[in-house]
Amino acid sequence: MFDKTDKVIISFLGVLIVFLVVLTSVQVVMRYVFDSPLTWAGEFIGIVMIYFGLIGGAWGIKRGIHIALEVFVQKYFKSLKTAADILEVASYIAVGIFEIIYGIKIVILSRYEILPATGIKASYVYMAIPIAGAVMVFFSIEKIIKFLKR
Repeated sequence: MFDKTDKVIISFLGVLIVFLVVLTSVQVVMRYVFDSPLTWAGEFIGIVMIYFGLIGGAWGIKRGIHIALEVFVQKYFKSLKTAADILEVASYIAVGIFEIIYGIKIVILSRYEILPATGIKASYVYMAIPIAGAVMVFFSIEKIIKFLKR
């Protein structure tokens, strides 16, 4: 289940980054070659970057790419390795739950706001926060399962 979700998220992030590069390139060409920028492109690129950054950051838990105390623990406190790992996962879960709860509140508060250039509801943009929180908690649970198997 975790591996399938990982593949789905990797594919989603891949589509987002390709779309981001293509749309940014089109925007640059339209602005500097044709002197006619796309009025909505800048705002839409920002939305894509928000989703890419938040969901990609949450996905980083799966790969263990976030800053950790690994070097410090290995050098000075080898006996506390398990405690440091548990603290790391607990902090991911806490931040993920925080993102889910307060992200949903922000989504609800912004449900009537419309972005000016694209006409997209602002709540759709803010939806990236609870989604990222859910991904964070999901992959933290995977880490807990791996701890229990050790």
